[in-house]
Order: sequence, then C-alpha cells, then structure tokens
Amino acid sequence: MKLGLAYVPAHLPDHIKADMSAIKLSGCDEVLFAIQENHLNNITGAVRFGPNLAQKTGLKPYVLLWGYANTFGGGRMSIFMLENQDVWRVHKDGQKIPMGCLNNPKLADSFLKNAKLCQENGFEGVYIDEPTLQDCFCEICQDKFRKTFGGNLRTAEGNKSYRKFQLDSMFSYTANLCKAVKYIDRKLKTFCCIMPFDQECFKPIAGIPELDVLATDPYWLVEEDKTIEWAISIAEIAKKEAVANNKDFQLWLNLWKIPAGREPEVYTGGKKLAEVGCDSFYTWGYKAALGTCEESDNPDRAWRYFQKLSKELSKHKYSTTKTMQ
Repeated sequence: MKLGLAYVPAHLPDHIKADMSAIKLSGCDEVLFAIQENHLNNITGAVRFGPNLAQKTGLKPYVLLWGYANTFGGGRMSIFMLENQDVWRVHKDGQKIPMGCLNNPKLADSFLKNAKLCQENGFEGVYIDEPTLQDCFCEICQDKFRKTFGGNLRTAEGNKSYRKFQLDSMFSYTANLCKAVKYIDRKLKTFCCIMPFDQECFKPIAGIPELDVLATDPYWLVEEDKTIEWAISIAEIAKKEAVANNKDFQLWLNLWKIPAGREPEVYTGGKKLAEVGCDSFYTWGYKAALGTCEESDNPDRAWRYFQKLSKELSKHKYSTTKTMQ
C-alpha cells in the first residue's frame, strides 16, 4: 500500500523542496499537487519545479486541477470561466451559473490543455477530482437530451430519463478525459475520486477502460452525522467495484477542518480505515490545511496525529486490490 498526501503548493523551489522533504519524512511515497489556474498561468513555480523536486526526494508526483472550472472540489478560482461564459451552466429559469457544463466540449478541451502542460513538466499522473451530477439546461444539454431521449429537458426534471441523463453526462465527461489523458501519454496514470453520496457511480466509473485508479473520500470527521463505521462501509463498496474491474483502489483520509478535540481520530480512525485495504492511502492535506479556508482548528496537533499514523502505516503491509483477486 502506497501512502500519499495532497499538497497545495508553494511556488519558490526552496519552499517546495522543504515541503517535499517533510512529506517524505512523514512516511509518504507519493504527492498530489493541487494545482490551480494561477499555478498554470502566473505563479508557475509549482508546475515548473515541483515534479522534479518531488522525484529527487523519492516521491511520485501526480497532479490535480483543483477546483477546475469552478466545478469540482475546493479551490474554485477560475479565470477560464470568466473568459468563457458560454461554458457556464444554465438554470431552468435561464439564469447562468459560473460552473462548467460537463457537456460543453470546451470544458474538456481546456482540461486536457492543462493536463498536457503538467505532463510536459514531469507529472506522472492526472487526477479527475469528484465529478458529480449536474443540473444544467443550456442549449448543448437540451439538444443532447432531445437527441438521446426524444423529449424536453426542461420538463423532464424528476423523471427517470432526467436522472439517466445526469448519470450519462457525468460518465461521458469522465470517460472522455481518461481516454484523452492516455492519448497524451499512455504512461500517465489516471485517477478518479467519487464522493460517497455519488456511490451509484462507483460501478460505471470503475468500468472505464482508460481509468487506472478508482478512489473515494468518506470524510466522516467533517460530517456530524457520520461515523468511522460509515466511512468503512463506503470504502468497502468502492473497493468491491475496483476489484471487479481490475482497477487499483485509493482511499482518502480527512485531515482538513478537524474539530478541536477530535484530532486523535485521525490516528485511530485512520488505522481502521486503512485496514479495509487499498493500493494507495491518501490524506488531504498537508499540515492539516494550515493557511487555507480548510484549516483545522488545531493544525499542529492534527498534523502530529497524521505523522504518527503515516509512519506506522509505512511499516505495515495492508491488503490491496491485487491480494483480493
């Protein structure tokens, strides 16, 4: 089982080098750079220097286009969306929403342009982060629905055909990105993380031929009504689909917005979660998200419990999808 950590990067090489050393010393094998548009276009040091510095430290560098097109995950700050308002989603009442429409081809084209830039700079894999179902009534979506189901998208909301359209849109977007990333370079590893409330998508996404790693992130520590037992149950469902489709399985541990007093659960719950077995066990994020809007109440304490967990996990063998087959 490989250990990895999400890293919202610095841009100065000396700072990146120090952070890579700290991540390696914590017991990790891999690092996921959470790259935003500013990292690609303006503050470019993370892209230019990050992969090489990670590799020199003994870490495999992967890349996540964090908050891409204001669509998935955190870090939503998109110049692309400001400059391409034709990609915005459209509410049923006609109001435009500044989030990328999955059915607009410009969205995928921009993603792949950025993925190519990251590959050229040495990143070894590309992450598709938390694709989820969308509500969009733009002309492209209406036309696609009409051609597929022969009806009116605006009046289909709540029907089975509408749900099927949502699922198909999310699946097609993810599958096309995986295929295109492999076209850039067959050696690039493709990852996709599906959130627990989208677990009905585990099976179809795991079946994408060009996907290498299926992941899920059952973040029980930020959900008042969730428990570690719930997180384990979600992990087991996702792992079953990964195994059935001969995909690696990746499991995520929460190290952001940890409430004061619950820091020990990073260690105790993390151990229980890892025992589910996975090919890679990842944590979001570096130093408990210190200095971001996702900062934990006591980042230093949370980070210490993560280090204890990571160093312990690095010395033990846990089952992977390969050992289940």
